[in-house]
Amino acid sequence: MQFYKISAIIIDNEKDEDTNKESRRRRQPAENRLRSNLARRCESYTADFIDKGYLFVSGGQYDDDFYMGMITREDIDIEFIVSNFFRKNKVEVSSLDIKETTLKEFNQLLIDADRYDFIDSDEDILREFKLDAIASPRRGPRYGHDFDEDIIRDIKNETIYKLASTYFTRETFIPELNRIFVNKENKYILGHPVDYIIESDDERTQIGMMKLLLQALYNAKRIKNRRYAEVVVDANTDFKKAWFESLYNSCAGGAVVLTMGDSDDNDDDDEISADYYYIEDLCKVIRRHSSDVLTIISMPRESTNLRLKLFEYTGAMSFVEIKEELAFDEDAITYLKKRAKEYKIRFDKKLLSSIETEHGYLVTELNGIFDEWYNQKLKNTVFSQYKDICCAKNEIKEAKVKGDAYNELNSMIGLKSAKKVITQALDCYKAQIIFKDKGLKEDSFCNHMIFTGNPGTAKTTVARLFARILKDNKVISKGQIIEVGRSDLVGKYVGWTAPTIKKIFKEASGGILFIDEAYSLVDDRDGSYGDEAINTIVQEMENHRDDVIVIFAGYPDKMEGFLDKNPGLRSRIAHYVHFEDYDTDELCQIAEFVAAKKGLCFDDKAKNKIRTIMEKACTQEDFGNGRYARNLVEKAKMAQNSRLVHMDYEAVTNDDVKRICEEDIELPVAFKKTSRQIGFITA
Repeated sequence: MQFYKISAIIIDNEKDEDTNKESRRRRQPAENRLRSNLARRCESYTADFIDKGYLFVSGGQYDDDFYMGMITREDIDIEFIVSNFFRKNKVEVSSLDIKETTLKEFNQLLIDADRYDFIDSDEDILREFKLDAIASPRRGPRYGHDFDEDIIRDIKNETIYKLASTYFTRETFIPELNRIFVNKENKYILGHPVDYIIESDDERTQIGMMKLLLQALYNAKRIKNRRYAEVVVDANTDFKKAWFESLYNSCAGGAVVLTMGDSDDNDDDDEISADYYYIEDLCKVIRRHSSDVLTIISMPRESTNLRLKLFEYTGAMSFVEIKEELAFDEDAITYLKKRAKEYKIRFDKKLLSSIETEHGYLVTELNGIFDEWYNQKLKNTVFSQYKDICCAKNEIKEAKVKGDAYNELNSMIGLKSAKKVITQALDCYKAQIIFKDKGLKEDSFCNHMIFTGNPGTAKTTVARLFARILKDNKVISKGQIIEVGRSDLVGKYVGWTAPTIKKIFKEASGGILFIDEAYSLVDDRDGSYGDEAINTIVQEMENHRDDVIVIFAGYPDKMEGFLDKNPGLRSRIAHYVHFEDYDTDELCQIAEFVAAKKGLCFDDKAKNKIRTIMEKACTQEDFGNGRYARNLVEKAKMAQNSRLVHMDYEAVTNDDVKRICEEDIELPVAFKKTSRQIGFITA
């Protein structure tokens, strides 16, 4: 389907030579009558080829201007149709221009035609061509989704190759260009042997590759239309199948470009299904129109789940994947030089030295390097009067999280919820500094928390790291962590509890107070000691809200009962972080991680045995989680050392010393079920 805008100037041989305003004003009714007459004749003229297209009069901006619109649904000689219309009606025109246009511009031509009563019903025209789901001129444009359109420009094949070589997609794109241009004298054939996926994290690369690809396909007569549509589709899209059907119908003979955002690829099937709920219906539309509409899908690199979903639902369709590659050494330097040339500024050693030898860069990373250099170049060289002005806020924004504690936390297996809260805490602190001048209220970070989870899920370890991370990044002043239990909080005698707790809060000032198994304060007791402790804790949490972060830790069910004891306590908790039990894969990873820190590794049989043990452990109650994995490695190390001692010294290699074998790992006989004890293996 193609849309055309036709413009011409009507030649009036009988009009007066007087060209003043008054003369033109007198002629306007006659010109309008001519347009109306031609519009009526156009309705009759179009009836002869209504099955192929529709031609109509739209209006004119000045007295002798003449605009028409045309929509076609199959091959038709539009130049003959238009010229023949003027010839049959004995109308002479000059500057006749027939150009393919967008649906939105065509829509405006319909609006104008309806306003001047040049057509009977714009709605009927849209329904006839199945466009009523995406446009309704009488009530204004109807666009269920935001979409853009553009027209393919004329570019020679040599230029396409030259431009393609400037992108880091050469290994996949150049071979595809060769396939596209393999037949020099192609005629347009209905249908597409392949569709396309462009994978890049850089928006400019996605757009540039898409435009070059479409230009190549148009030059090779693989697509008929110059017009193509672009639409963004992601998890936030209010997907309407009828709308997409109408959009694809409008692009028959052309192309639709779908920009699909990454949905934070994860391995949870339920989350994947929720994020990509629209994929199945969208792919049905793509398949239904695969013979007459080319589909190009743009997506970020490494969007594994999105690709798999597309392949699952597109059936027998084939896709050529054009992938952004990493830029190394000279390629990366050449790209930075090209960016500098675009900005008409000379590159220097500082820019080029940003590229590390044998390090691969994505386009987005190179753009970041260039942008940072360019901003500094402007300030320090081009406008040197500003070189002493420091952009502190950008430095704060781009600053990486400081300290070994943060790296240690990120190296730990699992703990998604905990890592998220800690990242948010750091971002909150940054935001208050960066956006203070934009009205963001400055407030100290002192959000009290609850950590829930079974033994061995790293609650205490994370709390300790949290304190160090906040201190390293100046969110809290001291960074110490005070770890206490019931015996530390409840005094021996009546009246001793409150002063004890106040003293502990004072010690925790500028850091974190970690209260383990806080529910033990009220466990099966409603006495004055526990009540006094809770009431005092609530009061001190309020008194020290600006300088102490309190973390309560324990079992989920017992912690809920603890919060019910004092409504004021629950209202002061900002974050609830649940530490899930580790699954088999995570326990195996923890065991390997602990072994690696000790300079050890497992052979394949040992890994299989560990997996068997962990699978069994996961079925036991309170088996110890990460603690159990660490204990297993410790026991295996002892068994390995014992085995090595009894071997011939000369026969022991360096690899033997580092390797834990299957025989070093003891298969547990049974698990002792307890409520508190860590899951040691018992005989």
